[in-house]
Amino acid sequence: MFRHLLMYRRTNRTAITTAATRTTAVTTRTAFTAVTSAAIAVALGAGPATALPATARAAGPAGPAQGTAGAEVLVPAPAVHADGPQTLLTSGSDGMLHREGGGYLWTTTYNRTTRPVPELDGVPEESIVRQHDTVNRVTYTRPREDGGTDIVRIGMEDPRFGSTLTVPARYLNPTVAGGWVLATVDQGDGTYRLVEYRNGRESPIRLPDGATTGAEPVTYGSAYGRLLIGWTGADGTPGYGVVGTPDNTVTPLPVRGEASSLRVTQEEVSWVTRDGGTTAVHIRGVDSTAAPRVVPLDVRSPGSAVQAYPVGDNVLWYEGEGGTLRLTPYAGAETSRDLLTGVESGYQLIEGRGEFAALGKDADGRRGIHLFGVDGLGLVSDLAVRQAPRTQVGRGTVRALSLAGGRLRHTTDLSGTTTLHGLDIGVGPQPRHGAALPDFEGLAPGRFADGGDEGTARLLTDPETGHDVLVTGDDPRQPADTFALPHADGRIAGVSPEFLLYRAGGRVLVVDTARDRILRDLPEQAAALDHGTLLVASRWLPGTVHGIDLRSGRITGALRTGASCVPDELQSSGTLLYWSCAGQDTAGVRDRATGRTWPAPATGTLLGDRFLAARNGGTLRLTGLEAGGGTTDLGVVDHLKPTASGEDRGRTWTVDPGAGKLAWVDADDTVHVTAPQQAVSPLTVADSVTPATAGPAGWEGVWWLSKPAASWTLVLTDRRTGAEIRTWTGADTRGTVRVSWDGTSATGAPVPRGGYAWKLTAAPADGTGGSATATGQVRVTG
Repeated sequence: MFRHLLMYRRTNRTAITTAATRTTAVTTRTAFTAVTSAAIAVALGAGPATALPATARAAGPAGPAQGTAGAEVLVPAPAVHADGPQTLLTSGSDGMLHREGGGYLWTTTYNRTTRPVPELDGVPEESIVRQHDTVNRVTYTRPREDGGTDIVRIGMEDPRFGSTLTVPARYLNPTVAGGWVLATVDQGDGTYRLVEYRNGRESPIRLPDGATTGAEPVTYGSAYGRLLIGWTGADGTPGYGVVGTPDNTVTPLPVRGEASSLRVTQEEVSWVTRDGGTTAVHIRGVDSTAAPRVVPLDVRSPGSAVQAYPVGDNVLWYEGEGGTLRLTPYAGAETSRDLLTGVESGYQLIEGRGEFAALGKDADGRRGIHLFGVDGLGLVSDLAVRQAPRTQVGRGTVRALSLAGGRLRHTTDLSGTTTLHGLDIGVGPQPRHGAALPDFEGLAPGRFADGGDEGTARLLTDPETGHDVLVTGDDPRQPADTFALPHADGRIAGVSPEFLLYRAGGRVLVVDTARDRILRDLPEQAAALDHGTLLVASRWLPGTVHGIDLRSGRITGALRTGASCVPDELQSSGTLLYWSCAGQDTAGVRDRATGRTWPAPATGTLLGDRFLAARNGGTLRLTGLEAGGGTTDLGVVDHLKPTASGEDRGRTWTVDPGAGKLAWVDADDTVHVTAPQQAVSPLTVADSVTPATAGPAGWEGVWWLSKPAASWTLVLTDRRTGAEIRTWTGADTRGTVRVSWDGTSATGAPVPRGGYAWKLTAAPADGTGGSATATGQVRVTG
């Protein structure tokens, strides 16, 4: 799929030399200096072209870790499958010859096993005689250079039934019906003589007086020494009859006018007529001279062709091409019903009172070969002999994707239907293929996002107003909440546990998703969310980014980029802030905690946890941002799916801003999830709401972690005595810890008024770094 990582380059204060890595010293200035994209390409693009998923871990306390091959999760786009090509060619008493796009196959009906028939390799399909054979022979015709014809029979169940009969050239249009080979002889006066050719000699067929035959014999089937044929009577009307052995005399059928769908079985002969607008099947004993039984058929269209097959005391029939196979009983235990939703071809099995082999679709729409017969109760049974193979006829197209908190989301367009799929990829250092998440109706890029406490955020369109509606929740059948927005065709530009950035109509809205209200409505400008803080570029002070506490509205600080431009894009990941002035080809990353800076491309860039992913032509370059201020070449993705539009972030690739993971789509619309950055940030308590007092209504604290935690513990102690009052614990969380306290101790007794201290400890779910801690105080007043 892509080239493997050949080597690593890592910057550190001490030289690292191992057999698996090569370290190159990289120096950066602590004071930020604006750089151009050309300089960035040199700074971030040096070194060999590498690729994922192989990664290198950061050096730990015990020394540098060895380079490790990273895991990769592959999610192919949903495929469009359909029943593949299948043709039913002949039937036998114990099996059927069919084709499924390639060679010829024989499937037995007694154990439904299938095997190829190499004896038919190279035989044209049109040369195979379409008929039922009681001894399981497949027959085909082969023209000879001398003008004659070979009749080749292959014994499918017993090779001893195979044979080849050569019919000389003077016998015209040889026609096979079971064990019979009929042909005509040109008598030189414009008429033809109908003969049977057997064992090198001919035997005439004794037609009724005045009957004639054309150049090609008309046969309808044979059964156990009887042959059903047609001719033209002396008055020009069609005639039909049964030829019997040994003298080949013909017993005419009592048919007035034209008949169709003539069948012969071991015991019966049948035909279909239309008389006075009534369509009926006529059935009588094959050797009987009595009047036939007449079975009317409830046809849907009086003019349609009808194919009918007697099976026991029933008629199986369908109209036209591909009509519904219906059952019409005329005696016995059966009731009228439909057997197949459509029939493509079929053969009358002639043993006893008949069976019927058909290629068609069942009630579920699956194509396959079915055998219908009568069971011991007199009911028609359906044996599914062979289903048509399912083949891929198309593949869905990935339109958008997101990655956050161990969840992959991707929108796939499949046969005109767009669906948002999800997959749990885990929160460990390497992605894993977890459980599928519920599907949602399709959403466009920028119209969905994970990361909020209310669940997956989606933008839908109100059909009445045309405006966007923000819907949150992880159950597609029951949204947790909905909130009407004042604009249309907007996009989600950022998500934090309680807040959401929405861009539309030249405005930037900060939505409080926990309380369904718009906190801020700003003119279009660069902005990003860091939990409860809004980071917004100052429109009046170039190179300045303000932090605004969304709960109080106060400005909490200002960050200087060192550039003389007003950023038009901001991204936040932990303490890192990416800013870009695309118009001036200037961008960078600044650590708000340490003040360290790194150069960055001004366009086509996303900030993950301690790494950058940047589109560079047809490749995606990945660069680690080291805590000491250096950079690490994490590799190159060079099989990224091309896009027609210029913006492909969130369409063909994305990163998790809170983890070292990357998701990208290749040219085959397979989604890849890898973890290029192993040197991720430690778990911290990024934000919290902890009231200073606890009154009669109790106390509730909420802590938001920088990434998922495997477990957490909150301990409440009495500040005066140091005694432990209450302890709360919890299992894994994707980032939010909530504790409600009713002011009682572990025994359930109310605690005295006074000061208490709390301490939260959370263990990282990815196993990297130590536990996060936070402390505070609460005074009980009630």
